[in-house]
Amino acid sequence: MKTPRFMLSITLATVAVLTFTPSSVPFAAGQKFSQILNEVKVISDGGTTVGGYRHHQHQFQEPIIRSSELIENKLQNAYWIDFHDQFNQHAQFSQLVQTHPGITLRHEFWDSINAVSVSVRDEGVLKEILTQIAGIKMVEPVVMHERPEAINNQIHAFGDASKTKKFDVHELTGVKEVHDALKLYGKGIKIGIVDSGVDYHHPALGGCFGPGCKVAYGTDFVGDDGRSPDDDPTTDCDGHGTHVAGIIAANDTVFIGVVPQATLGAYRVFGCQGGTSNDVIMKALLRAAGDGMQIINLSLGGPGGWRQDREARLADELARNGTIIVAAMGNEGQMGLFEASSPGVAGAAITVASTENEFRSNMYFTVDEKSLKAAHVDEEEEGEEEEDKSRSHDDDDSDDDNEEETEHVKDKKQPGGKKPPRAILYLGDVDMNLSNTTLVAVSPGSSGKVANDACKPIAQDLTGKIALIRRGDCTFKIKIANAALAHASGVIFMDNVPSTGFAADTEGATIKVRTITLDDGEYLLKTIQQQKKEKEGIKLVDGKGPKQVYNPDGGFVSIFSSMGPDSELNSKPDIAAPGGQIWSTYPIKLGSYASLSGTSMATPYIVGCVGLYLEGLPNGDHSAKAIKTAFQNTAQPRKQQKGYKGYASVTQQGAGLLSMMDILSTKVFVTPSQISLNDTEHINAKQQITVTNTGQTPLEYKVDIVSAAGLEPFDDKMMVEKNPLPVEAKASVQVSQKTVTVAAGSSSTFVIYSGYVRFTPAMVSPQSPVMHIPYMGMQGDFKKVNIMDASFGLRLFDASGRPIRRSPTAGAVGGGHPTVGTDGFPTIPVGVPEAISGEIGADLSTGEVGDINSGSRPRPVANGMKIVFRMVTASEILVLDLVSAEGQDPYQVKSYGLLKGGVARFVPRNDQLEGNAFQVMDWGGELLREDGTPESVMRDGSGAEKMTYRLRISLLKHFGNPENDMDFESHLSEPFSL
Repeated sequence: MKTPRFMLSITLATVAVLTFTPSSVPFAAGQKFSQILNEVKVISDGGTTVGGYRHHQHQFQEPIIRSSELIENKLQNAYWIDFHDQFNQHAQFSQLVQTHPGITLRHEFWDSINAVSVSVRDEGVLKEILTQIAGIKMVEPVVMHERPEAINNQIHAFGDASKTKKFDVHELTGVKEVHDALKLYGKGIKIGIVDSGVDYHHPALGGCFGPGCKVAYGTDFVGDDGRSPDDDPTTDCDGHGTHVAGIIAANDTVFIGVVPQATLGAYRVFGCQGGTSNDVIMKALLRAAGDGMQIINLSLGGPGGWRQDREARLADELARNGTIIVAAMGNEGQMGLFEASSPGVAGAAITVASTENEFRSNMYFTVDEKSLKAAHVDEEEEGEEEEDKSRSHDDDDSDDDNEEETEHVKDKKQPGGKKPPRAILYLGDVDMNLSNTTLVAVSPGSSGKVANDACKPIAQDLTGKIALIRRGDCTFKIKIANAALAHASGVIFMDNVPSTGFAADTEGATIKVRTITLDDGEYLLKTIQQQKKEKEGIKLVDGKGPKQVYNPDGGFVSIFSSMGPDSELNSKPDIAAPGGQIWSTYPIKLGSYASLSGTSMATPYIVGCVGLYLEGLPNGDHSAKAIKTAFQNTAQPRKQQKGYKGYASVTQQGAGLLSMMDILSTKVFVTPSQISLNDTEHINAKQQITVTNTGQTPLEYKVDIVSAAGLEPFDDKMMVEKNPLPVEAKASVQVSQKTVTVAAGSSSTFVIYSGYVRFTPAMVSPQSPVMHIPYMGMQGDFKKVNIMDASFGLRLFDASGRPIRRSPTAGAVGGGHPTVGTDGFPTIPVGVPEAISGEIGADLSTGEVGDINSGSRPRPVANGMKIVFRMVTASEILVLDLVSAEGQDPYQVKSYGLLKGGVARFVPRNDQLEGNAFQVMDWGGELLREDGTPESVMRDGSGAEKMTYRLRISLLKHFGNPENDMDFESHLSEPFSL
């Protein structure tokens, strides 16, 4: 790797930079690519995609259907129809749709993007419609978004909040000071919430809907069942939107949001279950903007990574037109880098990461001391100081990817010297019934010595009792199932290592579950032992309301917060706000208040702060760019929770935690507010930064570079690392000026060659705070990073899901035996669709690749096939074509043509989440002719000699030129016959 003469450092990965070892080039230099990619033409209107041939341009004047096969989470038989700009026959099209029995109009977007979304009986009906309407430009599938889920949703909910105020988070961000000193509360500001609905009956949210109410605007696009829209956006079957609304604008005697006097618009896009479609989200965005919402909260998103995604493009357009869009970064922190979600990936949107709250409200229970014998279990602990249990947690259970924190509460003695019962904080089901039940230990002991606690059927009868079970050795689901088979009424899991707590995967559980720390679990075991109630068990009592406790991770970046950058190495997220353990409103039916976690909670906090900005600076620059600049300039970088003592990477926190008083008070602005450097080989090293002083006196600033953590995004197999470890990664940056004096009412420019660029004034004040400009880049040549997982390869399966591999007489690709899990069933990788989860699951589990020229017979294929591959990183252009079985060089083999649906653009990477672990494409044996029509190459079974083929996949490399043959990465499949 060359070292730039301006010394952007031997490890250009500083502060926000990613550090990795580049992979080898996947093909020999100088080889020629096949003719097919010289001929292929990709035409794109933003994020839409079509494929054809260069020398037949006329076909692109006709309507083109984008393949749905390479689009994740598509909605079956639902399509976008985009019209040319000059198309104005809207009434005629609507009339045609109304009279045709096979097509239904979903949503119209005539006034914004000149498009509609429709549902059709089948693709044939769609093509029939297209032949009758001139002016259609593009057709592509409607995409589904999963419903937003807060971490540990619906835990800690309760109704009695009358004794404790929850303002602590406002002190962390400076919002409380803004309330108290500046008397700003969001009066006159309109904020739209596109979410799961709002229970506006809640007293803190006004108790009513319509003019004069706090929730004055809004509508329901879906209804409870997802199919029954109406004008009322209320809901009590889901608490996500209500929690978001409270963070923004709740106002009662015990809890206030960031802008308690703001007016809200609630736009419901999620029913009681399931996800929603991108056309519904876009309809809600346009409705909110049309209702005059100045800021729109989007605590939602889906896999993307490309700014060309349809929702991201609309967010950019709305922002350019004056509506501020604030979006969640996502809760996939355990999935590694490159997890920027759409629409948050939009350049003009403010995308929000999460930090932990300094305090939290935890539900708790105690041992029923009235039922105990005179000897107390805690006698030896009297007078001892409890230590914070904040050590890191070693995750040894396959089901606990989402961790949460809890801590032991330090009990104070009551008057007279009597110590109150020990409060045992928990996560899990608040409605576990503790009345008339007892707690028994399934495997008595301590300190995690019982390795397989409840991993096998439980012999003892647990009828009507709660089982205390130690974590580890097998999944939570197995332990819960065994407890249920023993007739237990519930389970309390204790950790098996010292920790600050954990959350269990309880999906499908038929009994209630809570989780506690190892320390609290051993206290319960000791109580049972000292009371000699191993068989009988001890009684428990639920606490009265929550305990407010200190969070040892307060102010740190949340481990669940998704990491950037986007697919093109643009820096995301933009800024961080409190999102871990946030107290807010909840539907009355579900408990009225709850403490939840997620970037879904951090996003409305920023939304409320933007409201304070608009109110506090009525004559200021209210553009999306200016507001993002003000928020990023004054943000303060935060540290890692554990494992690294310095600042967390910019890819995790953006500019850092917002500082609201500084945002409103500062008279100095620095642009650009963030810097994306690309990689070492394509570096944007020379950056010009401008400091503008709008105050009345000159200011002098010292300029220096502050290091943050580097991250290694790939493992030794060049797969995206799920939990990249922070590493020391300092860059050497030359700064043209070590100090800069900016005269009042003027600006000064200087140059850096590439952390955080820190500006420290000679005297720090609210008018001139310390400011940070985040920058990030990547060491090495991103162009050399594998796009497709070559070890997995391009795998083929027949229509029934059976692997298409060579005869058993030779080495079979993907051979071997599937892994057997602890539940006795074969292990099938996450993300494999149920339709192909039989033999395909076993085949995918091996990860083996055989010799494509072993000499054995290719397997014949009829009735189509399924094409499966894994994207390690994203690719702007993907092409699939049918090629000869002869030859080993993928750039020299003969091509017979493009697969129908075999061209895609802006393809996101796969991750290890269920539903997005693999790309799965159906192919019916059709190629795309040069005139754009499909042609089948399947044989009719008449006995004609079967030809042998392979498939080839070609992907444009990062920073690649689509006109350059060698800028595509290419792979071949196993041979097969048609």
